[in-house]
Amino acid sequence: MSGINNTFAEGTQISYAHWVRDAITLMRSGKPGQVSLFESSVPEPSTMLAETTLRAFRSGPPVSFTSVFMRSHPDIVSHLAARYQVRAGNIRCTTGATTAVSLAYGALLSSGDMVLIEQPGFDIFANCARDAGLEFDFFQRRAPRFEVIINDVLEALTPKTRMVVLSNLHNPSGVLVDMEVLAALAEALDDRNVLLLIDEVYQDYAGIGAAGLDVERYPNVIRIGSMTKTFGLNALRCGWMFASGDVMSRLRAHCDRVDFGVSKLAHCVAAEVLANAHEYDTWRDSIMEASLPVAEVELQGMVDRRLLELELPLTGCTCFPRVVGVQDTRALSRWLIARHGVVVVPGECFGMAGHIRIGVALNADKLKNGLERLAAGLQEYGEHIEAAEGPVGQTINAK
Repeated sequence: MSGINNTFAEGTQISYAHWVRDAITLMRSGKPGQVSLFESSVPEPSTMLAETTLRAFRSGPPVSFTSVFMRSHPDIVSHLAARYQVRAGNIRCTTGATTAVSLAYGALLSSGDMVLIEQPGFDIFANCARDAGLEFDFFQRRAPRFEVIINDVLEALTPKTRMVVLSNLHNPSGVLVDMEVLAALAEALDDRNVLLLIDEVYQDYAGIGAAGLDVERYPNVIRIGSMTKTFGLNALRCGWMFASGDVMSRLRAHCDRVDFGVSKLAHCVAAEVLANAHEYDTWRDSIMEASLPVAEVELQGMVDRRLLELELPLTGCTCFPRVVGVQDTRALSRWLIARHGVVVVPGECFGMAGHIRIGVALNADKLKNGLERLAAGLQEYGEHIEAAEGPVGQTINAK
């Protein structure tokens, strides 16, 4: 493994899932009135989900309650094909997006192959690679714009690199990659016999059915999506992969071996949700239309006060600002929970200390309260550093 990969393994990048577990424990044991800014999608539309399910099953099992044994749900495929302008034959349903990542690795790569992963990025990409016996390394998406620079990706390739992995919208920054850049990258990688896996779970925050690469035109591309982020419906564990040709054939064959038992009930309900997607899209978009102006005003205030460095406006439901004068953002996150009752994700969870991920897909009043707490906490933290250790820029461990 490379030096960067070894650094990951030694703990510079901390586990997102473990951090969330610890943060929730701290929230439960602390004072009331906590405001969580770590969620990365709209809240679960539980009432809408219950109503959709009740309508579907009111008179008994609906037609959509059909077998999904060793096949994708036909209604889900039909809805996805229309929504994203993808041929039905290029779609495979999965038990969520994380499973889709593991399936892509297992179907398309072999032990000893190298996966090149964006950084900062979601740790599941590297974790799944490690579990599959693959080697992995990183290319940098540089702050503050977190662009995908094609030359940076190509220069990081090795003779063993068989797949590049990135997210669009980017997790954690919410940045949208231009389609022309993705297309040029896909072509350059195809010339080198390298696959391109694009995690698109946040893509609809850039617009319903936002455009993605045509997998027929770019046959080395695999696109992944999920109900979890699109509609806040983690409960359904419904994801999908878009691919074509030999790539899709290999994905299907692998799925038939290891992901043949997806939930018939969950995917039935997912099909009913997609049949009523307009309601869920309207609900998500109404939250974002109210929350984004609040987020941008409050965040701009923190930028003006030199608490954060961040490029505005926002595109998605998350952002990833640098905290001015702070490198140990894991300690900062503990401080903010304990002292100000606000929860943000430390940059160490994404391989970039000194930043925090903020989720903004909240009720506008709750979001405003959370961001006001964040501003107060950052101000106090900076003053505490100066009082304890001198000039801002050094780090402390919050107690």
